[in-house]
Amino acid sequence: MPQALTADEIAAFHENGYHAPLRVMSAAQALHYRGCLERFTARYPDDVNKLDQGASLLCPWVDEFIRLPNLLDAMADLIGPDILCWGVTLRLKQPDAKTFAGWHQDTAYSDIKPIVVIAALALSDASTESGGVRVIPGSHKWDTLPHKENFGTANMLSREQIIDADLDAMDAVELPLRAGEAALFNNAICHASGPNLSDDTRIIFIIEMIPTHAYQHEPRESAMLVRGQDAHHNFDVDPRPESEMSPAALDAWRRKVEVQASVLYRGAGHGTRAFRQGDR
Repeated sequence: MPQALTADEIAAFHENGYHAPLRVMSAAQALHYRGCLERFTARYPDDVNKLDQGASLLCPWVDEFIRLPNLLDAMADLIGPDILCWGVTLRLKQPDAKTFAGWHQDTAYSDIKPIVVIAALALSDASTESGGVRVIPGSHKWDTLPHKENFGTANMLSREQIIDADLDAMDAVELPLRAGEAALFNNAICHASGPNLSDDTRIIFIIEMIPTHAYQHEPRESAMLVRGQDAHHNFDVDPRPESEMSPAALDAWRRKVEVQASVLYRGAGHGTRAFRQGDR
């Protein structure tokens, strides 16, 4: 029984690979969580890089918003009632008219089956002008295309990667979001975002959700149960943070990121940006 999405919206998601916008929280709530991020940045200016992976293990306020009913109800409509959060990543663009995300498929560097649904949750307006998300409808049904790693570009992706094949983006659609809204999409879809040409910071958290029956052959990773029950135990358990950047939270974050990075950066010339000198 659908909870947040209509039957037509669910069918359209599986056919086209995306649904947007979804109102996850009010504009006032989004402003509150933006304030939490800004206070984190002020308290821990040398640790903002840690939010590049595993942010929900470090900050109770991140753990809070990934469990909001509007988000989980929509996820349940798409992947079932038993839900794991595999990862949370901060994707922040300053209004520098430079930083972008090249066309890519997340399946190029992750092989979790049968599905990963991403919620790109905006804490500030993510319009076309500010570098909002673009997708190519139906491309989640394609084979995973070859990707090329780059160095020294303004591409904000982990490997500065971009699809290394002829790609017709003429049918791409923009997914503009207001603060508090999310775009849901299959992680196999071709997606990208342009530079921020606005006067405000573009703040998006990438929230990756999987059904509890999902699996990955190797290595064994970890995830956080956010709804229902896990009868499969294909992932180790990520603990909820009791306080921001506590020693226990940092230990859990380090364990998760070390394993996850061994997958996402397998064979890469880049190292994970979540780690800086002294983090290991």
